[in-house]
Amino acid sequence: MKVSFYTLGCKVNQYETVIMEQDFSARGYEVVPFGEKTDVSVINTCAVTEESARKSRQMMRRAKKISPETVTVVVGCLAQTGDAEKLEEADVVVGSKHKRDVPRFVDEFLMNGKRVVAVGDMTFESDFEPMRTDRGERTRAQIKIQDGCNNFCSYCIIPYARGRIRSKDIDEAYEEAVSIVKNGYKEIVLTGIHLDSYGKEHGRFDLCDLLERMDTIKGLERVRLGSLEPIFINDKNVERLKNLRTLCPHFHLSLQSGSDDILRAMNRHYTTAEFSDAVDRLRAAFDVVSVTTDIITGFPTETEENCKQSLEFAKKIGFAKIHVFPFSPRKGTRAYDMKEQVPPDIKKRRTAEMLEVAKESADAFYSAKVGKVVSVLFEHRKGDLFTGLTPDYAEVGVKTDCDLTNKILTAKIISSRGESCLGELLENGGKDFGEEKGI
Repeated sequence: MKVSFYTLGCKVNQYETVIMEQDFSARGYEVVPFGEKTDVSVINTCAVTEESARKSRQMMRRAKKISPETVTVVVGCLAQTGDAEKLEEADVVVGSKHKRDVPRFVDEFLMNGKRVVAVGDMTFESDFEPMRTDRGERTRAQIKIQDGCNNFCSYCIIPYARGRIRSKDIDEAYEEAVSIVKNGYKEIVLTGIHLDSYGKEHGRFDLCDLLERMDTIKGLERVRLGSLEPIFINDKNVERLKNLRTLCPHFHLSLQSGSDDILRAMNRHYTTAEFSDAVDRLRAAFDVVSVTTDIITGFPTETEENCKQSLEFAKKIGFAKIHVFPFSPRKGTRAYDMKEQVPPDIKKRRTAEMLEVAKESADAFYSAKVGKVVSVLFEHRKGDLFTGLTPDYAEVGVKTDCDLTNKILTAKIISSRGESCLGELLENGGKDFGEEKGI
């Protein structure tokens, strides 16, 4: 029996797909790339925007077109928040709970031919579903340490799709990291729906506690964080973060808008001044640091003045990368029912304006790296270049015939082009950067 997977959305979804792949493999399934003929097709869905929901449905139809007899499984946020009866292409529908049970649900469908729907109430969900892996992508592995969100931003469906905050036990997270490193991975990415709330539901540990424990793992070279709230970047936490050996100085801080009026309408729990202070703290604490973000354009009640404020604030901060999203109304959220919706044509223009700021900002980030010596964890080949990432999440490519997969080497940046740099390996670049930190 063969099974394929298609994953949409966030890194949490990516991690959960790895877990499901493991579970199917343990039952004797062969995991094949999505797009090949297969007996079971699992679509791990996203519902954050209408576009992600549309693409999730599109992948269901595509799976059936490729393999008409395939058992189509729809898992995740769209299954949780959408009407299961409307997901008519799916033979098995599983919400945000019971992802470890997906192989069993498939067996149930194969035995009796009856459609399986397993979508439980997430409103007061407090249990962290047990998940553990010892592998990841080519060079990086993810660990999901947190799930759920309590913030209820006015535009966001996630608290309804994922439930309340809950965390993986710190000992379990540490042991998972150790097993991943034993398998040769040099970088671990910590993921969660609301990462900086890790441990808050019981108060016995927090994100910095876990980072400090992971910092002691021999062979672990890098730890990268997923998205953080700006309020996490306070003096106390920054003092702990800057002393970590393994922490990558790359911080994704969710902005969403550079207008205080819109931040209030979004029910975000900070001001632009507080966001700016957080960025200043990071830049004062780290010699090299990058800050990336998300910005929503065309939010209900957004005026031309609000839009101007957001554009100017984004320019002022100088982000390494901005993910720009036009507002997408999600049924069940407060923003969906707001009367002052921005017309599509205006939303489109404002998105284009913010994308231009994003391009200028990224160009400046990459241009500033020319002439610098950096460490690169190389991942894969792109044409005549072997590419990888610096600790601050800049893509670097070098011309070489060698296979540099999973090597951390030093390179000098000679030029930038778009959102990437061209580098030259140094003569001592054949050694792991762990031996070359003095460079």
